Amino acid sequence: MERIKTLLARYRQTAFLFFAGLALIVDIALGVLYFQQAPERRTLQAQINTLNVLLRNPLPDPKTLEAELEPINLALTPIADNVSIAMLLDIARKNGIDISEQSGKFSVPIASHSSSGTFQLQSFRGIQMQGDPEAVMAFIRLLDSDEMLTPPGSSAPRTVVRAVTRVAIEDNIEVTPGDKEAERRAEFRGIIDAVKRMMSDNRIIRLPHPLSISLGRASNRMGDDPNTPTLLDGFPDVTTTAAEKGYTGNATPRNGYLLWEHDKINSDNTTRYTTTNYTQTLNTTYYYTAEEDGTVRQWSSFNVFSSTEYTDSGPTKLELKANLDIDFYFKTE
Repeated sequence: MERIKTLLARYRQTAFLFFAGLALIVDIALGVLYFQQAPERRTLQAQINTLNVLLRNPLPDPKTLEAELEPINLALTPIADNVSIAMLLDIARKNGIDISEQSGKFSVPIASHSSSGTFQLQSFRGIQMQGDPEAVMAFIRLLDSDEMLTPPGSSAPRTVVRAVTRVAIEDNIEVTPGDKEAERRAEFRGIIDAVKRMMSDNRIIRLPHPLSISLGRASNRMGDDPNTPTLLDGFPDVTTTAAEKGYTGNATPRNGYLLWEHDKINSDNTTRYTTTNYTQTLNTTYYYTAEEDGTVRQWSSFNVFSSTEYTDSGPTKLELKANLDIDFYFKTE
């Protein structure tokens, strides 16, 4: 009996040590597994935090979603080929491009069509245009932007989903302007040359009292009009007195540095003067201002703040010729 008790005591101690070791091994294994899963736990917690933020925000109202979808659906409403062409012509015209057939400066080819699922593509390949460089680039920039357009026949502007997919600048072309434009340019060149000759002839490099743009008015009278004796007219400087010009005689030469009937003081004998015309007419078709250094600017009317300024004076002008492709995107009806 005593022997059996001794054996049981020995096995009890061995069993305790065995189970204690087994528990230690399990704890170590669980600890290693815990640390190995730390990145996955952090990722899962981050996802839970994101979901909590989303769940705290109320779902959008269906009517609000419909209101937001309405302009998108409108932007993708199909437009017939003839309407698209008319819209392109209208945009070109508004940007200053000559769209008349006789000019041959704007042409739109027949559109091609393709579709993919619920969407369709209306493509214009090889649109050709020619005109003032700023006008051509303005046309391209508008079509390549998100600006709203007004298709012909529409009562209000709308967004039309489109993209300029190719632009090829072919050349800068030197062209001769039409008769009216050529006359305007010729008059402008004549006034510029006349002011230069007058200043050189009078040996001045600055106009003392020019009809500057800062005065807000321009003139088409190149000298003093005898029909308006109470008004002092003239261009480019009607204010400078004869004494300021260097006259020392006893006569009464006209004041100012004028282009028509200008009284030029004799530099060798300042008591004498001669009357000179630097233009062929008293009145010009267009209006002009001048700065101290003789820079001349041309205007369409008397008031420079409400009139158009013309900047080109050369006998020819440069026009930009471009070729481009445009795609319009629509939903399949």
